[in-house]
Amino acid sequence: MSGEYTYYSEGFFGFGSAGSFRPYSWMHLAPLLVCAGLLVCIWLRRERLRTWKGEYHLRFVLAFLMFLMEFGYFVWLLYVGDCSGQYLMMSKLPLHLCDVGLISCMFMMTSKNSTLFSFNFFVTLFGATLACIIPQTVLDSANPAYFRYYQYFGEHLLPILGTCYMLLVHRMRPRYRDLWITVGALIAMLIPSLRLNEAFPGSDYLFLTLDIPFFPDNQVHRAVIYIGLIVIVFHTMWFLWKLLLRARQQKT
Repeated sequence: MSGEYTYYSEGFFGFGSAGSFRPYSWMHLAPLLVCAGLLVCIWLRRERLRTWKGEYHLRFVLAFLMFLMEFGYFVWLLYVGDCSGQYLMMSKLPLHLCDVGLISCMFMMTSKNSTLFSFNFFVTLFGATLACIIPQTVLDSANPAYFRYYQYFGEHLLPILGTCYMLLVHRMRPRYRDLWITVGALIAMLIPSLRLNEAFPGSDYLFLTLDIPFFPDNQVHRAVIYIGLIVIVFHTMWFLWKLLLRARQQKT
C-alpha cells in the first residue's frame, strides 16, 4: 500500500475534532445501556428463545451483523483513510484482539462450537468489555454524528451479546482446557504481531507499542508481561465463573 489514500474529515464517514468523544458521558453510556437492556431481555426470554422456531435464523442474523461491522470497517478505511501512515491497511489487519474475537464469535454463533465459545468467553468478555469501558484510547475523534462511533460500539458489543446469548440460551459453558487453548492462540498471534509492528509504522497489534505507564517499550519484554497478565486474568475469570456456578447450585 502506498500513501495514495486521502484522509477525509468531512461528513458522516469522516471524523470529528480531536477529543470530540467524551468518555463516561451520555454518548459513552448510551450504547452500554442498550446492550445491558438487550442482555436482560435475553435472560428473561431465554427459555422461549431456546425453543423458538426462528432461533436458528436469529443467530445467523447476529453473525451477519458482526460481519457487517468488520467488513464495514475495512470499506470505511479504504474510503476515508487514516493517520497511521502510508501502509494504511497493513496496520489495520484483523489481528487485533477484538477483531479476532468478533470473527470467532461469528463462527461460534452459526456452528455452536464449544471451543470457540470458550475462546470468546475469555477473549471477548475480557477484551471487548475493556474496550467499551475505555474506548477513548481509540475513539478519540468520533461521536454520534460519525459512522466510526456506531461501528466501534457495534464491533465490540455484538460479540458480547453473542457470547452471552450462547451462555444463557444454549447453556454453553467454558472449559478449563480451552483456557489454555485460548492462551496458546494468543501467544501464536504474538509472532506476526511483533513482525508487523516493526515493519509497518503506525501498527499496534496486541497493543505492543501502546504508550502504557510502567510497561517496557521493548515489544518482546512487553509480550512476556502480557502473557503473564493474560494467564492471571483468564484464571480469575474462570474461578469467578466457578464461584457463580457453586452459588447457584447452593440456592437450588
